[in-house]
Amino acid sequence: MAAIALALAAFVAVYLMGRHQGRTAAHEEAQGPVAAEGRAATATLAPAARADTGAALPPPGAALKRAYAGLQARSDAGDLAAATRLYRDLSQCRRYARMEREVRRYSDELLAARDDAGNAQQRQNLRAGLEAAETNERSLEALRAQCEGVDAAMLGALTPNLQKAALLGEPYARACYLARGPGVDAAGLLDHPERLSAYRGNARALIERGIADGDWRVLDQLRGAYEPGADSLLAAAVGKDPAQRYRYLKLFRLGAPPQPGVTDEDLAMAAAKLNPTQLADAEAWASRTFNQNFHGRAIDADGPLWDPCVFPSP
Repeated sequence: MAAIALALAAFVAVYLMGRHQGRTAAHEEAQGPVAAEGRAATATLAPAARADTGAALPPPGAALKRAYAGLQARSDAGDLAAATRLYRDLSQCRRYARMEREVRRYSDELLAARDDAGNAQQRQNLRAGLEAAETNERSLEALRAQCEGVDAAMLGALTPNLQKAALLGEPYARACYLARGPGVDAAGLLDHPERLSAYRGNARALIERGIADGDWRVLDQLRGAYEPGADSLLAAAVGKDPAQRYRYLKLFRLGAPPQPGVTDEDLAMAAAKLNPTQLADAEAWASRTFNQNFHGRAIDADGPLWDPCVFPSP
């Protein structure tokens, strides 16, 4: 019974993280048809042209099937708000079937465990689990209404809209695209292998823009990409550069809280691979970038470094 409750609690935490982020990160940011997908996937290094219309978006949770064509047309025209809304809604709808299956399974396991709740602690765990399951059911109903009728062709537009929002400068899209790239829709790569070359072509410009914007999420992705043995898409795109690795580690360390994720041992090991000139240049770059681009802000000043692909809800 305890294992079931813990499993459900873990699932609830992941499932509802986006809503939690929406509350904690609200202060951080203001809020083409599939045939056009190929054109979007071959975007150049230059940031996408923005053409924000200022038109109101559909209300949160609105049926995506009805809103899709209008949002896609606006996204194709360079509307940041529409591209952001599309990649977020499509991402949620892609996960809907899996979430429905998991919610049902955990609910069934909890109900089946009722007869085993023999003592007070087990009964308390059961009550807590059932309350969480009820919350999940309500969220699932809202998501079902939002995603009803969304077909495979619409879902296939997730990657190009994520890329579009990233190139237009939406922070979560930028960090998510760097973290996962076209792998956010791995099955789509079979039909659109050109997305890999587009990712390679766009990655460095997005990195530069993220550092210029003082984006800790981008820096967090770089920290992992330069780790020895890293095998992510981003690691492949940036290659192995000991001087760059030290720059990013040092910059992250400058903004890290008292017990940082980057240890002094990591820095020492990275520094050992540099000559004195490289080390001095990297130290100066990190200090200058921390003060000018990140404005001396500690990492936790922007809230925790959530998974950027689990974005804030509206």
